[in-house]
Amino acid sequence: MERENPAVNQINRERMHAHFIPYTKEADAVAKERKAASRVSLNGIWQFKYSVNPASRPQDFYKKGFKTKGWNKIEVPGSWELQGFDAPIYTDTKYPFPANPPHIPADYNPVGSYIREFTLPENWTGKDIILHFGGVESAFYCWLNGEFVGYSEDSRLPAEFDITRLVKKGKNKLAVEVYRYSDGSYLECQDYWRYSGIERDVWLIARPLSRMRDFEISQQLVDNYRNGDFQVKVMAEKRGLTPGTAFEVKLLDKDRVIFSEKSAVKSVSDTLHVFSKKVMDARRWTAETPELYTLVINTLNPTGKVTESVAHRLGFRTVEIRNGMLQVNGVPVFIKGVNRHEHDPYKGRSVSYESMLHDITLMKQFNINAVRCSHYPNIEEWYELCDEYGIYLVDEANLESHGMEDTEVGTLATTPEWITPFMERMSRMVERDKNYTSVITWSLGNESGYGEHFETTYHWTKQRDTTRPVQYEGSGREGATDIYCPMYARIWRLREHANQRRLEPLILCEYAHAMGNSVGNLQDYWDLVYKYDQLQGGFIWDWVDQTFAIKDKNGNPIWGYGGDMGYVGVKNDSNFCANGLVAANRFLHPHIWEVKKVYQGIHFAGEPFQPNRLKITNRNDFVTSGVYDFIWKIKADGKVVAQGVLNVPEVQPHGFAIVELPLPVLQPLAGTEYFLHLEARTKQATDLVPQGHLAASEQFLLPVEVLAPVAPAIEGTLALTKENKQIRVSGATFEVRFSEETGDLTGLKYDGKEMLKEGLRANFWRAQTDNDVANRMMQRCGTWLNAGKEMVLQQLETHSSGNRVIVSAVYRMPEQASVYKVVYTVYADGAVNVDNVFLAGQKALPEMPRYGMRMILQSEYDQMTWFGRGPHENYFDRKSSADIDLYKATVWEQFHPYVRPQETANKSDVRWCALRNNDGNGILVIGAQPLNVSAWNFPMQDIMHVSPNVERKHGGSILKQDMVWFNIDLQQMGVGGDTSWGAQTHPEYTITPDNKHYSFTIVPLRSGDEPLKLSKKGYGK
Repeated sequence: MERENPAVNQINRERMHAHFIPYTKEADAVAKERKAASRVSLNGIWQFKYSVNPASRPQDFYKKGFKTKGWNKIEVPGSWELQGFDAPIYTDTKYPFPANPPHIPADYNPVGSYIREFTLPENWTGKDIILHFGGVESAFYCWLNGEFVGYSEDSRLPAEFDITRLVKKGKNKLAVEVYRYSDGSYLECQDYWRYSGIERDVWLIARPLSRMRDFEISQQLVDNYRNGDFQVKVMAEKRGLTPGTAFEVKLLDKDRVIFSEKSAVKSVSDTLHVFSKKVMDARRWTAETPELYTLVINTLNPTGKVTESVAHRLGFRTVEIRNGMLQVNGVPVFIKGVNRHEHDPYKGRSVSYESMLHDITLMKQFNINAVRCSHYPNIEEWYELCDEYGIYLVDEANLESHGMEDTEVGTLATTPEWITPFMERMSRMVERDKNYTSVITWSLGNESGYGEHFETTYHWTKQRDTTRPVQYEGSGREGATDIYCPMYARIWRLREHANQRRLEPLILCEYAHAMGNSVGNLQDYWDLVYKYDQLQGGFIWDWVDQTFAIKDKNGNPIWGYGGDMGYVGVKNDSNFCANGLVAANRFLHPHIWEVKKVYQGIHFAGEPFQPNRLKITNRNDFVTSGVYDFIWKIKADGKVVAQGVLNVPEVQPHGFAIVELPLPVLQPLAGTEYFLHLEARTKQATDLVPQGHLAASEQFLLPVEVLAPVAPAIEGTLALTKENKQIRVSGATFEVRFSEETGDLTGLKYDGKEMLKEGLRANFWRAQTDNDVANRMMQRCGTWLNAGKEMVLQQLETHSSGNRVIVSAVYRMPEQASVYKVVYTVYADGAVNVDNVFLAGQKALPEMPRYGMRMILQSEYDQMTWFGRGPHENYFDRKSSADIDLYKATVWEQFHPYVRPQETANKSDVRWCALRNNDGNGILVIGAQPLNVSAWNFPMQDIMHVSPNVERKHGGSILKQDMVWFNIDLQQMGVGGDTSWGAQTHPEYTITPDNKHYSFTIVPLRSGDEPLKLSKKGYGK
């Protein structure tokens, strides 16, 4: 049986060839007039029957006269599990069935039976008709008019069948039988959703009887990468070939024909026709300069009439490993990449042209220049778009047998009977994609162990295509690979590789696992990349969350992850499918801003010991600094106080220049910091990036002497009373209350209005991120979870001193064997200074997730203004992209609804933060030192982790509540991101539980008050 025999992966399938779309007119081919192409789409609504296993399928449905009464309708392309039939399964590393290759379960192996009728166009008479399936998961048979057409496996590459002898005039009945599982499923164990069906386009294609079968382009640069060595091989289809047929090749530079030549077929064996041309001073293709030419191949009949025309855009470029570095056109390149699955939030694998273009637009605007096609060949339009707009591609074979790791065999790469599918999957991808300029590297597959089959496919690929390197992560550094491409190598492994000169570069095939609130310490990776030339970057995992737009039980829109989409007896791997820099609908996650900053092509740095001198480094590989306008600004208190254009000489790629900064002499104001902002903005618009786009930026705190503010002269008197186990400190317009039982500040009333729902309380915990859960932060650091609640009041003292009252609370922390002290100083104007001290004992303690306090305000105080890092959330190890500035937003806008709710909204290096109502009343918090703050419209408990075995929580289910939870912290640990299955936050971004101290002041705000001015009055100084 074919579907359980790895030696049989096709029956009657045409040989793979380079992708092309045939036309009857050259002008239509060049203009990509798709409606004029010699093809008819069979996409749309088909008749469909779902069966749970092969035994229950309608076995004779392909025959003439079969009645389809009671059948359903289904959309093609699309997966049937996403259209109400069965359920998709999300697993990371395991097969969704017991591993016993090549066998698959008989009791549960759903079968989809499809029927579609069509009628051929009348002008297709006398032509060969090709039936094209772009991608079917995982194996299928097809019949036409009751006759068997063929069989195919490999879900991510096209299968074509010549149906000329079977097609007829009038209605034709096409029947397709698709199996969810086949022996091919053992090689399709990617970390992705498992579903099935006709998932890519279906076409009928008309071809002349005497025609081209395939073509192969070589477009290397020669003569020191200056001129283009253009060569095209046109391979004729031997069957039907007529002597006198001619092939005409043209090369167009935009609208100008720079080469034209014909070659006639002399005999039926004359199937190879070679054309060549040296293009002088060729425009060179790179990801930064995607210069393209147009190739036209016309087929002419013996009378000279064009019977078919094909156009393909190409760029001149050379890819090589030289001096242990990946080079494009003789230049070592930085790979600022991402991994990308094909994913649509409604249709899964069936992605649209618009979605692909949107992806590339975002990538170009966020400084991403490379994509690893993880982990399979993508649809053809993706490659065309990457050619056109400039994205380097690693093209990866649809080959992953991750689930074999749990078996005794461990890998299929050493099992002799599996060599056929290994070879077919690799060779067919190479044959289809060989002409795409953007493909600079071939990949043999992913996470399938290592063995002789990979050495066989490596050597075949190197022999078949001498113009591209070949990589495979499983080869390590010693196996068959041209690039050492580890996944999730920690920083010390990068240092180890760069510690000596090696034959191969290191380019991480996966790193910076972007699951949930992640992508910490990315800058640290790239500091090494920019330091060592054999470290050339990598591909972040990954681009887009593989989640689905669904609703929770209350009708709230949420992102569905593993387990949300139905259950068919296979355990799903929860939200491990949500690792994107962008959400499934391409809404930006906060950490993408850090990627943009770290990946930016211009680097700004001060010159040591040289005032007003700036070093500008061009980290682009091919474009000069001349493509940017450079702007400087000095900002104070969120306002521009000086600005100008920075005159930057034309800095060559990988070069630098020292530039004089024309900064004015400042007359500093008391309590004011001055920040220099540098920007590189695009001079000219491109198709995807507008003019004036911010491509690179940097911020420096200027070394201006900050004059200390004069402490306010506070007038008025205070009353101190104690009753009902409460301490009351009151002034003319306010009242502050403390609990004698807990020592907490429990009430804050200004102008007769209570601000708080709950008072200040020490807090050492954060809602766990996905990384925290995986690295067992709860098990390691759980002592801090309830430390703020469980501390025991040991001493509470009050005393008056002039126009202030001091309330001092000392706590014993029994679980931590430590002491915690808070001193509240209440002033006559209503301000409250909070001085916070942690005294570590002798007990060994784990790192603190956070060190701070929290309070809960009335919900009306939801207008947030802060002077600190923003506007997006930022953390200890992920803040280089967030400038210190003046920002304003609502509290609800602070919340980022991660797929699974978790820590969110932190702002680092905050000088002050105000929370006000619509009337302008509220509170201002001023740090004696920079703070970390965040505010939510819900309690922290709502975003705390719960095992998915208990409850699958969703960010979209978090509701705005009648409260404002306000965190006022000295520090919160970084989010990490090396992996999401155990890697801890780097130690330099954690909080050591040693003696600590910080202070802040709460100041009342009234309508008309300016927080900025109040922040400079010297409170708490």
